[in-house]
Amino acid sequence: MKKIFCFLVLLAGITSIMSCGEDDATYDGIEALTITKADVLFGADGGEGSIIASTSTVKAATDAKWITLSADGSTVTVKAQPNASMEARSAKIVLTADDGKTANVTATQHGLLLALNAKDAYLFDMSMNESAIIPDKSNIIFNFEVSDDWIHIEKVDEGYSVSVDPNESGNYRHGSIKLSFEAAQFKKTINIAQWGANLPFTSLTKATYEDEAGNKYQKDITVVADNAKENTYLIKGLMAEGDLSITYNASTKNMVEYYVPAGYSPGNLTEDETTYTLRCLMSAYNVNTGNRHYPTAVTTQATNAYRMAFEWQVDENAMPILNYVRNNALAATYSTDGIIVCKFSSPTGASQGARKGIAYEFLNLKFTY
Repeated sequence: MKKIFCFLVLLAGITSIMSCGEDDATYDGIEALTITKADVLFGADGGEGSIIASTSTVKAATDAKWITLSADGSTVTVKAQPNASMEARSAKIVLTADDGKTANVTATQHGLLLALNAKDAYLFDMSMNESAIIPDKSNIIFNFEVSDDWIHIEKVDEGYSVSVDPNESGNYRHGSIKLSFEAAQFKKTINIAQWGANLPFTSLTKATYEDEAGNKYQKDITVVADNAKENTYLIKGLMAEGDLSITYNASTKNMVEYYVPAGYSPGNLTEDETTYTLRCLMSAYNVNTGNRHYPTAVTTQATNAYRMAFEWQVDENAMPILNYVRNNALAATYSTDGIIVCKFSSPTGASQGARKGIAYEFLNLKFTY
C-alpha cells in the first residue's frame, strides 16, 4: 500500500528519567519539621503526588498557579496541571505544623516533549490480523477517540498499536482516530481504511491526468463491471471512441493491482475519411537519456512486460484511489508514467510503421471519488 503522508512534531523538554520518591524534592525547615516522603516530581501531562510530614497535622501553601494543595492530617496531596511549555517548572510548597515548625518542599515538573510520528492514513487488508505501530517518544499520554468499534488502539512501549477487525461487510470502509493533548492544544486525526471483498470501482467518478507538456486535465467518468470478462471493469467517459478496460492482475498475488493489456483497442477513430484503430501503449522513457518510446507488443497476458498497471491506494483522508504505477517488469533504466493512445493504420497490426500519430495522452493517470 502506498500514499503515505507523515507527521512529526518534536519539542525539546526535559528528557532525563527520574523515579518518584523521597529524593525527588528538596526541603528545609526553620524548626526542623521532618518530611518523611515527598513524591512531587511530575511529568508534562500532570498528575497527583503527596508530601507526608512527621507531625500529626500540617497546613500547606504555595504561590504556584499550576498546582493545587489539600491537607489531611500529616499528608498533603499535590495535584499538577499539564505543562504545555517546553520548559520545566518548579514551585515552592510551604508546610506549617500546629507547633509552628515549617518545611519548604520544591515540586518539579518536566517540560513538554511531543514526538509523535504518525502517518495521515493507515490501510489494512480485509482480513488483517496484524497491527500497525504509530511510533511515539512523547513524555505525555495522548487522549484518543475512535470513530468506529472495528478500529482499536492501545498504548505500547513503541508508541501506539492500531488494529482492525476482519472486514466481513464485503465493502471498503474507513474511519478515524483522533489524538489530542488539550493543554498544548494539540490535535491529530489519523484516518484508518480497510479493503473489503468488493473493491470500490463503481464509486470512482473522476479521472485526472497530464499530457507530455505538463498540462493537467480532469474528466467525469463512470465505472461498470464487464459482464463478459471476469474481474474486469470498463471506464466510460475517458475516450469518446470507447471504454478503457482494466483487469485484475492475478500474477501479483495481491488484491490491488489491475492492468490494461499492451495494445488494447478501445475502438476506432475516423479523421479526414481515414479510419484508424486506436491502441493503448505504455508511455516509457529512459531515466538516463530522457528518450521516450511506446512499446508495441500486443498481448493480453497478465505477466506482459508492457502492461499498463494500476494500483489501489488511499489518499491522506483514507479515500481510495486507483493510481497508475510503474511496471516493475521493465528494466531499471526505464520508468513509466502513463498511457499513450496511438492511431494505427492496420486493424490487426501494431508495428511501428503502422503507427500514425497519437490520439490521447494519459500521463500520471488516476481515478478518484
